[in-house]
Amino acid sequence: MLSGVFLALTVLSLGLQAHASTTASASASVARPSVAANLNQTQDISVNASSGLSEDPKCTRGKPGFESNVWQLTVPANTWIDKTGSFFNSAWYMGPGIISRSGTDNTVGATRTTVFDGTTVLKDTLVGSYRSPTQSVQRFVLANGPVSLRSQNLRFYSYTEELRATSICGGTATHYMMTATYCTNDPERAYRFFDAYRREKVGNVARELGATMFSGTCPVVRRRPGWGL
Repeated sequence: MLSGVFLALTVLSLGLQAHASTTASASASVARPSVAANLNQTQDISVNASSGLSEDPKCTRGKPGFESNVWQLTVPANTWIDKTGSFFNSAWYMGPGIISRSGTDNTVGATRTTVFDGTTVLKDTLVGSYRSPTQSVQRFVLANGPVSLRSQNLRFYSYTEELRATSICGGTATHYMMTATYCTNDPERAYRFFDAYRREKVGNVARELGATMFSGTCPVVRRRPGWGL
């Protein structure tokens, strides 16, 4: 009789384990599509913003270099993006020498051609783009390298630049980041060139918009009366 009871309890235990395993498997199979959907949603934005990007170039000519600038600005992101978020209307950054455009603005594959510094022709191709009222991303590559900036004694065999604006502090401020990776004859000189050039151009836009730079976190406090870039 005891052996019969033991056998019944064993069967019941195995049945409960099988049910628990089936329930866990079913739950996992239900959960996975939801996670995958979330990942796909994130990747859609990421793919739109990074197609074609060579983040760390393997330089067959020249030497690899990298430069990055970050600002926190006392201006709403939508105002900053309205000024800086167009690939075609980018005289604020590229100067007045844009001579041709092809494709559709802020669409992957668009190109612009600029006579930079009065002599050097730069042809840039947009390889990543995303824009909303709270975020803007532009990624573009040099399409006609190598090019020489004679005034800077620099030669670029390739470069990729990214300009990214993000709303912060409840819509009252902007986090702005500019990065560049490149193959060049002189990485240190290229670093100094990008750093000084970007500080000048971003400073010009900030002054035009009445923005200042701040440090720390929210709320936005105008800690610096001037630029101090």
